[in-house]
Amino acid sequence: MIPFNYSFDKKTITDIPLFSELNNDELEQISSFSHIKKFNKNELIFSDGDKYTGFFIVLKGKVKVFKLSPAGKESVLHIFRPFEEFAEVPLFEQLPIYPVNAQVLEDTVLYFIPNIEFFKFTRDNPKISFKIIAGFAKKLLTLTQKVENLILSDIPNRLAKYIIEEYNKSHKLVIVKPFITLPISKTNLAGYLGTITETLSRTFKKLQDENILEIKGRKIYIIDFPALRKLSM
Repeated sequence: MIPFNYSFDKKTITDIPLFSELNNDELEQISSFSHIKKFNKNELIFSDGDKYTGFFIVLKGKVKVFKLSPAGKESVLHIFRPFEEFAEVPLFEQLPIYPVNAQVLEDTVLYFIPNIEFFKFTRDNPKISFKIIAGFAKKLLTLTQKVENLILSDIPNRLAKYIIEEYNKSHKLVIVKPFITLPISKTNLAGYLGTITETLSRTFKKLQDENILEIKGRKIYIIDFPALRKLSM
């Protein structure tokens, strides 16, 4: 039995780029064939090569999407958080399988949208299809910007951006000693930033030696915010 509860307001999926252009009636139609799924920490949602059945929206928790090399080395492609969708690309490309693995990092609640019903829904409603395409374009823009950041920035720059983004998400007010608590392991963070754990550890140590950060386990204290911001640019 999943040891947690979640109440879901259908209107919250308007925060998802894919559905941001839809009105309440259209969202209700989608909700009529979709449902909630709950997963325990570290549980696999699907594996690379599994039959494609639909895509997901994270309502609560975190999801890691990753690939495994033939030697078993894991490459983290993305960490998805609440109100982000994933596994929708096979739907648009008409792939028969999931091309990656997906695993929850903590107790997680997902909104599952089955591919057959969704495809029929969009096929029978051309105007809605255009709205969904517009929403999908928003997501592609975000992903393109992330790829550009990975290409154009080095590891300290990526890490600085990540820490500032996490701080802005978790703190609405200015605090005396700003900090973040890493929401994922350093191994997963390394994969997310496109590096390896050893390089990430050296980067953390360098920023700590320069009195920009203070590292205490998963708590990252920001000692010199101006220097961190400069590094992120």
